[in-house]
Amino acid sequence: MERNKFEILCVTMHQKDFSKIEEMNIRSNVTFANQADYTSFEKIDLDGFSAKMITTTTRGVGKNRNLALTYADAEICLFADDDVKYVDNVEELVVGEFEKHKKADVFIFHLDTDDKDRKQKKYKKTRKCRPLERMPWGGVRIAVKLDSLKKANVWFTTLFGGGCVFPSGEDSMFLKECKRRGLKFYVSDKTIGSLSFADSTWFTGFDEKFYYGKGAFYNAVHKRSQAFWRLYFAFRTRGRGKLSFSQKIRLMKAGAKGFKSLTSYKEFEQSK
Repeated sequence: MERNKFEILCVTMHQKDFSKIEEMNIRSNVTFANQADYTSFEKIDLDGFSAKMITTTTRGVGKNRNLALTYADAEICLFADDDVKYVDNVEELVVGEFEKHKKADVFIFHLDTDDKDRKQKKYKKTRKCRPLERMPWGGVRIAVKLDSLKKANVWFTTLFGGGCVFPSGEDSMFLKECKRRGLKFYVSDKTIGSLSFADSTWFTGFDEKFYYGKGAFYNAVHKRSQAFWRLYFAFRTRGRGKLSFSQKIRLMKAGAKGFKSLTSYKEFEQSK
């Protein structure tokens, strides 16, 4: 049987049907990892495409991205959240970039956003990433060759991300591990859809929880240089939120300590 070329892997919550296909304008194969209060598996064929819904009680973005990956069977997979709306020809755009750049294992695409403070970096042309280039890319921008990912044995962390012990950072950790394992990165000038931040499940602003999570992330990823990264991030986010520079540093130090004992922000708050 011929293998599927392209598949969207979407993390969602409390879905009762496949209505997200229309909401997200999906016109390709798709697998939903649905977080709910029961367990089930459904599969339907719609307009020549296959749609799977894996529903479990498992919470956490990373865990459910991993779950979607275990059910994926296409050559090229695009990670998704359920607040993305795709352009009609998303499959053509994504597959086309991989076919033009045979050496690419990971491709980063652009999405328009509804938040002027959280706009995505858009690249003027498609190119290979530079060795020391920053990777400020969320999961919904990432497309991968499934076989490359399997051979490298790369998965998403289950400690960071919405629904996990710490609120964010799973995408950055995933990309860092891909890079460490030698996967080749490319960025694309193609826009594949739009992303809404209106109902974010983890981002509640530049508040105490946010900086606590950043401190945990820097301890996990930049253990030796975390003090520098705390200073850099506190400076970079000046003017955002109501916290002072010293408060941000204090919270990030608390988050670093919390990572050692896997203490969530909620537990940290309760212990005060």
